[in-house]
Amino acid sequence: MKRFITLYAIFSIILLAFIFLFTIIQESNARSLDLFYELAEEAKTTNDLDRFVKYQSVAYQFVDKIETDDYSFHVYQVIALLNEEYQNQFSVFAIPKGDIEHAQVLSDVSDQTGIILKNQVTGNVIYSTSTDEDYSNYAVSYGITRIGFYYYAIVLAQDYEINMVLKDYNAQNIVDQTISFSYVDYDENNLGTLTLGYTNDEIEVLLDLPSYTQPALLENIALFLVVDIIVGAVIHFVIKRKNI
Repeated sequence: MKRFITLYAIFSIILLAFIFLFTIIQESNARSLDLFYELAEEAKTTNDLDRFVKYQSVAYQFVDKIETDDYSFHVYQVIALLNEEYQNQFSVFAIPKGDIEHAQVLSDVSDQTGIILKNQVTGNVIYSTSTDEDYSNYAVSYGITRIGFYYYAIVLAQDYEINMVLKDYNAQNIVDQTISFSYVDYDENNLGTLTLGYTNDEIEVLLDLPSYTQPALLENIALFLVVDIIVGAVIHFVIKRKNI
């Protein structure tokens, strides 16, 4: 009987440690996603993308804001860490001002929302969503359904005078604008005109994980202890009866 109690105690401790770790990971991931949606809602409500961009970038700078009757377009240059390399992204955010036609499902094949970037000097196409395989099964404007707006993040590796054309759900041009893009060789010790993204410490403050993980931990641990005691008692009772 003593051997059973010892083995059961060891098993319970291991299972409790697993529940503790699982709860921490689960609640941390859930809170990270919630914060993403909170910042997206704030961006849409205030028509200000700075905090949303700051949360997802190594560094960034605001480039331009374009207002039309139906949209607010925000253009940023973002430094992102991709495949362990710092890369420049030409990022465009489209916030609708009212109800516009957009994809209700991610796989909406009728959605023709897209962007075309051309070299203003040569006329060559730099980038187009229509030829990007990543968008072959992805309706761009579905972002409006999910977070209230959609955006593009296009990696560029040199300076460009860009002719930017944006198309809506029905492939109608909604923006035709020339924008200058200056490639930045990122140096964390010399940011220049860039603004640093949130540091790990700042993200920890934003996440405020203890406020979310502690209640979940208390609930899960309490539930485990109740079940563990009941199961242990039942097994102990069965073994004891067999030994009578």
